[in-house]
Amino acid sequence: NHFTAGMLIAAVALLLTGSMVSGKSLKAPPGLFKDLNDEIVADAIIINGKQLFIDDYIIEELKGTKKVLNQPVKHPKNPLVVPDKPWEGKVITNSVIYDKEEGIYKMWYTPHSGEWVGGYCPTHWVGYATSKDGINWRKPLITPWKGNTKSNIVFSGKPALNCAGVFKDPAETDPKRRYKMLYSYYPDGTAKTASTNAAYSPDGIHWTEEPENPLIPFSDVQPCAFWDASRGRYVAYLRYGPPNTRIISRIESEDFVHWSPKVSLFSLNNPLEWAFFQASHYAMPVLPYEGVYIGFLPVYQGETIKPIPEEDKAWRDKVRVQLTFSRDGLTWLRIGKYGPIPTTKLYTGIDLTTDKEWKTRLRPHWRKVCDEATFLPYGEHGKDWDWGMILLWDAPLVVGDEIWIYYVGARGRHFAWSRTPFHKDKIKKKGIGLATLRLDGFVSIDAVAAGTMTTKKFVFIGDTLEINANAKGGSIIVEALDADGKVIEGFSKEDCTAITTDSVRHMLKWKGKKDCHLIQARPISLRFHLKKAKLYSFTPRIRHKHYVQSYD
Repeated sequence: NHFTAGMLIAAVALLLTGSMVSGKSLKAPPGLFKDLNDEIVADAIIINGKQLFIDDYIIEELKGTKKVLNQPVKHPKNPLVVPDKPWEGKVITNSVIYDKEEGIYKMWYTPHSGEWVGGYCPTHWVGYATSKDGINWRKPLITPWKGNTKSNIVFSGKPALNCAGVFKDPAETDPKRRYKMLYSYYPDGTAKTASTNAAYSPDGIHWTEEPENPLIPFSDVQPCAFWDASRGRYVAYLRYGPPNTRIISRIESEDFVHWSPKVSLFSLNNPLEWAFFQASHYAMPVLPYEGVYIGFLPVYQGETIKPIPEEDKAWRDKVRVQLTFSRDGLTWLRIGKYGPIPTTKLYTGIDLTTDKEWKTRLRPHWRKVCDEATFLPYGEHGKDWDWGMILLWDAPLVVGDEIWIYYVGARGRHFAWSRTPFHKDKIKKKGIGLATLRLDGFVSIDAVAAGTMTTKKFVFIGDTLEINANAKGGSIIVEALDADGKVIEGFSKEDCTAITTDSVRHMLKWKGKKDCHLIQARPISLRFHLKKAKLYSFTPRIRHKHYVQSYD
C-alpha cells in the first residue's frame, strides 16, 4: 500500500544496474565439470586413498627400477622393557596401544614365571605398563600381590593362562567392554582342555571373563584381534588347532562371542617351504593400513632340541620376521626382497615327481631368498640382546610420520631351555624392544641410477597428488598420460617441478597449474621418472576450494 511509483522506478533502476554489473558473460573454468560414466571409465581402476607398491595392483611397468623390501631401524635404547620385578621371569608376549583419550601409551605383556603346570603349560599373568613417550616405560604397582606388597599384574587366569592379546575397541558402546582381550587358557592345566577365551575391561586394568568361555579352539600363542571397520566385524589371527600346529588361521565375529570356524592362510604342505625355509609360522599380527592389510610373520626356522651343527648355528632354532600383504584379509602374499612371492612361484620349473636332485640344486638359491625376505632380523649372533628370536605379537602403531613396531627379543634360541636347566637358564633372556619404519615404508620403488615406474590406468577425484618419496641427492619428475598412453598437454615431464628432497608429503606440481584437478575424473596413468630416488606411495588429496560465481 505504501509502495509509490517513485519507489517502483528506483527499484527497477537498481535491478537494471545490478544486472549490468553482474551481467558479464562468464564461463565455467576448464575442467571444473566433467562427464563420468561406465563407458568413460572403461577398464580404469577407481582409486581411493593412498596407493602403496607392495603388490602390483597399481603398477603397470617398471623400467630401470625395482621394488625393495625395507627394514625398520631398531631403537638405540633397546630393550625398553625387561623383566625386573620379583614376579617376572621372562617376557613372552605384548600388546601396545596409544590411548588418544588419555594421551599415553599402554602396554599389556605376559611375564613367564618359569614354572610348568601339568608338564605342559607355563603359567603366565598379564602385566601392565604405561609411557608418556612410548620409549620410557613404568610399571604401576596397582594390584595386591603377596602380603602387603603390590604388583602391576592386572589379570591372572587360573590355573594356567598363556599369551594374551589386548586392544581398545573403537566400536564398543558398552563402557564396561571398551577393552577386549583374547587369551589362551588351560582349565585343568594340560593341553587336553586348551582353549581361547575372552575378557573385558572398562579401563584395561580391571577385567571380567566372558561368561560363555571357552569361545575358540586352542591357540597357544597370542591372538591378534581387532575391530575391522571395513568389514564391520571383529577379526582375529591365531594358530590352527587343536592340536596346536604352527599354521596361521583367521576367524571373525560380529559380537566377540560367536566366532567363525578357522580358515588357514598359509600351508605347510609345500615341500619347498620345508626344504628351503625349514620354517613354521609362529604368529601373525595384522595391521589394517590405508585400505589394505599388512601382516608380520615370525618365521621359526630349523626347530630342533638336538645339538646344532656349526654350519647351521647362524639360523637354526631361531625366529625372525617376514612381511605379508593382503587386500582382503583372507588371501595373503609373502614379501621377498623384490616384492611378493606368490605361492605358485615356489614350484616354477620343478617337477617334484621326477627331479630327484632339486633339493641339492636349489638349496643355495632358496636359502638366499629366505635371508633376503627378512623384514625384522634378529641381532648379531651371540652378541646382541635379540640375537636368538624376534617375535611380533601385536600390530604396530602409526605414530606421526613413522610406524612403531614393538617386539619381543630373546638372547638365546627357541629351545635354549632344552639345552640348559630351564630354571638356571642365563642365556635365553627376553625383553621388549622398538623398531621404527618410515610412514608407508614397507616396500619402495627404487632407482639406483635412472628409471621409470608407470601406473595402470586409474581414475581419481581430487585436485592434488601427494607423493611420499626420498629424492635427496636425486630427483623425481612425473608425467600424466591419457587413456591412449599419450602425454596430456600441460602435464608432461618437462612441465613437472622436480622433487629433489625427502618428504612423506611432497605435492606434485606442473608449471602454470596451481593444482591438478584438470586430470581428475578421467582415465589417466602416471609415469614416474626416478633418478637415485625411492618412491613409497602416492595419494589423491583435496586441498583447494573451487567456488565460482554464476556463469552462462
